[in-house]
Amino acid sequence: MLTYRRFNPSDPADLTECQWVFRMAPSFVYPTGGRPATDEEVAEMLGRVPGQLSADEMYAYSISNGTDLIGCYVLVRGYPDVQTAYLALLLIIDSAQGQSLGRAVLRRIEEEARGWRCAAISAAVDSMNERAFRFWLREGFMEEFRKAVPGFMGEAIGISKQVRTNPGKP
Repeated sequence: MLTYRRFNPSDPADLTECQWVFRMAPSFVYPTGGRPATDEEVAEMLGRVPGQLSADEMYAYSISNGTDLIGCYVLVRGYPDVQTAYLALLLIIDSAQGQSLGRAVLRRIEEEARGWRCAAISAAVDSMNERAFRFWLREGFMEEFRKAVPGFMGEAIGISKQVRTNPGKP
């Protein structure tokens, strides 16, 4: 059973936990140009809030399967507009991948976005991360744009998915 715990990236214990997740996912090299992120880079990534938003609009969670920490995600409320939730990070450790856990986490993220009355979820994926890009397409995300972003191995692909704000109605 998956459980989630909101964490504070500026808390040293929480940051250490997230850095461990990055170390257990050494194949996730896309935001750092092809190499695993250092602990300092993880801290910098988690400390970056987009646009003019405050840190209060950034929701970071650790993900556990039973007692095992298996990942983390960061969802930003109201970015780039009030109707959108921006998925800044969804990272599952390598040993837990391929078990449909990403799909289960995404369902929770969609529920959270609907609870905020967001109409869409947006994200960016590196064009070199073909496995992740295929995952997002299978889950109903649509490609919006491609552009060069510093640190990415390929182009950043902007993706989005509409979410119903009232799941009981078609």
